[in-house]
Amino acid sequence: MGNLTMDLVIAQVVGISAMITFAIVPHQKTRGRSLAFQLLSSILYAMQYLLLGAFSAVASNIIGAIKNYVFYIYVKKNKDIPISILVIYILILLISGILTYTNMLSIFPIVLSIMYAYGAWQSNLRIYRIISVFGAALWIIYNFSVGAYIGVIGNVMQFISAIIAIVRLDIIKKEETEEQVQEKKVTE
Repeated sequence: MGNLTMDLVIAQVVGISAMITFAIVPHQKTRGRSLAFQLLSSILYAMQYLLLGAFSAVASNIIGAIKNYVFYIYVKKNKDIPISILVIYILILLISGILTYTNMLSIFPIVLSIMYAYGAWQSNLRIYRIISVFGAALWIIYNFSVGAYIGVIGNVMQFISAIIAIVRLDIIKKEETEEQVQEKKVTE
């Protein structure tokens, strides 16, 4: 296999699983299902980055998995997620970013995790889908730099998937709803 190490190969395989799981997230119609897929993808991504030695990304994904689980519990109980939970999560991320800092690029996972946390915290899935577009673009840069090559492919797919979800769930569905309202007015 040349210069490829076994850890690099296994990391790419785990990355494929994480990529597929995360690409499903923007297509969910409920926050609970969205958070469940985010939880699974966070665990898989943490495993991938551990194999690659990208410890800032490992920390942000482990912390993210815990955050997803906590958010999921609130959503399943039909309770609003308190802003204090979001603030605590962000503070923990910032501390982990300081502890795992190696260069400017190591800040990417922390910033991206904060973006995604805000998207998952608020209840408008359209905002989460928009964050997913920007997040996927930035992850492309990070993943390429740490050798998560399958991750780059996955981020391109996530980028495209999020755009498709925005078109499908936010633009077309909105147009259909507006047309239904107009039809209802005409028939009255």
